[in-house]
Amino acid sequence: MPMISVVEALSTLRMDEELKNYLLSKREEWEMFGKMNSHLYRTILMKRMEEANLNGEQRFMVFFLFSVVKNKDRVLKAMEAMAPEDKAKTWFGPVMNFINTTITQYVSDVVRSKKFPAVNIPNCNPGLDILVWCLITHPNKRTVWELSQRTTFSQLNLDANMQAIAREGYAEYWGNVVKISKNPDAVPQALPTPQFREDYYANSVNDKYLLVNLSLQEVPPADLVNGYSEAEVLDYIRSIDPLQEYVAAQSALQAEINEAAVVVPQA
Repeated sequence: MPMISVVEALSTLRMDEELKNYLLSKREEWEMFGKMNSHLYRTILMKRMEEANLNGEQRFMVFFLFSVVKNKDRVLKAMEAMAPEDKAKTWFGPVMNFINTTITQYVSDVVRSKKFPAVNIPNCNPGLDILVWCLITHPNKRTVWELSQRTTFSQLNLDANMQAIAREGYAEYWGNVVKISKNPDAVPQALPTPQFREDYYANSVNDKYLLVNLSLQEVPPADLVNGYSEAEVLDYIRSIDPLQEYVAAQSALQAEINEAAVVVPQA
């Protein structure tokens, strides 16, 4: 077969002004073409929720349950074991049906099943995942180190000091918490062994998500360029308390401080 030169190959191609403008107008889409990131996963999940006609409360509970337990089978078993009064909640039936019909466990099964991977629910909305962690974790156990071992923490817009801690926690999670893969496709598809990967961590760092408050609104850091400081992270995780344990304690402490600061006038 005779070789075809670059010049000859180019002469057979065509890109007119209309095609060029079309390509340039979708530059951001081409940058992610064929790739998946947390933003695309979130878009797909929200579309699935819309197609399933889930209301706001039901959508929240899907995020909540998979932030508590990032495993489809365990979520379903736990839901089946819930008390009758819990199963009577209006969100229960639609959420269980959504999980059964729309969620699979691993990314490796997505192409075959056409379902959404459970493992990607928390990391497609990191601020919400952190909020759920605060809701289910006792105030005494809410520390920066414990928080850093949630892989979604590294996806937040953190300052250099906080991101260094996030990296340590990320490495701890993949090095000591996750021992082996339970994915049945791991051997047949020759999937890599679970471990800390610098490229995965780097992708998380680039996300720059914001924290989410109890009103389900984003809470930006004081410094948008450098990100959340340790003081801001601590203030956030200590203040998210529906039982008001921390809030009440802090109010009492502040009252004592204010009382001690009162200067008694000299006679």
